[in-house]
Amino acid sequence: MTRSYAHFDELTDFEQFYRTEIVPAIRADPEIDIDPGRELPTYAWLKSNYSGFVERLRRDFDLSPGQFYDAVGLPPKQDESDDAWALDHEPTVRALEDYLEELERDRGRAASTVESRTSRLRTYATTYRAVNDTSDLLTPLLDETAKPDEIARVRDTFRVLDDELGTLASKKKYVSAVQNWYTFLVEMGRGLYNPAANLLNRFGWDEDPRYDHPALSREDLAGLLEAADADERFLLLGLAGWGLRPVEVCELHVDQLVLDPDGGDVPYVAFEAGERKNARRTRNTVEILVGVDAVRERIDALAERDGWTGYLLPGQSVDRPLSTATARRWLRDLGTRAGVTVEGSHPLPKMGRRTWYRLYRRQRPSIEAGTAAVAAAQGSRDATVSERNYLDERTRRQARADAMRDLVREELAAVFDPRL
Repeated sequence: MTRSYAHFDELTDFEQFYRTEIVPAIRADPEIDIDPGRELPTYAWLKSNYSGFVERLRRDFDLSPGQFYDAVGLPPKQDESDDAWALDHEPTVRALEDYLEELERDRGRAASTVESRTSRLRTYATTYRAVNDTSDLLTPLLDETAKPDEIARVRDTFRVLDDELGTLASKKKYVSAVQNWYTFLVEMGRGLYNPAANLLNRFGWDEDPRYDHPALSREDLAGLLEAADADERFLLLGLAGWGLRPVEVCELHVDQLVLDPDGGDVPYVAFEAGERKNARRTRNTVEILVGVDAVRERIDALAERDGWTGYLLPGQSVDRPLSTATARRWLRDLGTRAGVTVEGSHPLPKMGRRTWYRLYRRQRPSIEAGTAAVAAAQGSRDATVSERNYLDERTRRQARADAMRDLVREELAAVFDPRL
């Protein structure tokens, strides 16, 4: 059963809900006569039938329904056929479909990602055809003398899209999809150059869009922890100290904790294969670099509660986990008590996770450098292949922890340890 959007933390959750719940509802509603595979419902219909969905997009992501559709590439994917592309040049259609097939089969992209790329590429290709009066997007790529004219044709296509696309984030997503397709063509020998290579700079779209919530600062965390009770402190520990998703913290179970691993390994949280979001590209363990003693104490305290079933953040009923809606309310109320706001808004669970990832991004070059050294020693030119094929999960976990440890201690341990 699809989770309620009240528990969603990512735009992809809303996108999946739209595809699996809202689209069937549109098809079943005799009062709305549209094809949801090609058209979008009116704002009035969506608001009338899914007011909570609309409100959460506005409140937590600052998106209108129209901006949401642009950001995730809706309407949904149409039938996979030459007619679906509305192009009459079969080699171009085949090149588009070959790229999408590689994304799904060889690169392991999720179906929703492939569908979003399909939607954006279809929009680009049909706009290109309308603007330039041709469905042949390939032939100019094999002639260097045609490069200036082809760059101009791509530019003219995006001038039209500039008027149609809503947010900067949406424009960047379309540019990325198109650039990646052209890169694929060059790599496969179907093109000599990428005519979309410098689009972001030329259109002034190279600034960073606000996709998501900001991070909590070190001072924000300290202020919240000072005013927090034990449950709220543990919630902040899981979010900002370990980098877990809000739902992962809320549903964390004692059986997932490995606090005394063999061989001096780093303590970690373990997830079952496929349990985490984006499971094919997300590791199944998360290092515990701060707050290990606090976790032991929490387990001892919870074990004394009658009926405790192992959830580290039990809900009103101790046999069930805390809901993400309650976690958001906790942080909102905690922010009020602590006098902490972030860019004029109350703290949100996702801001805590962003805090951890802010550190991870700073330390990522050190992690990659270590992997590259292993790859070089093995005679491999591709560090990612070396990491995937030759380093077991424990070794990868240890390498990440080694690179992160000093930074976490400097930034977070000094904040958490005195207050846990």
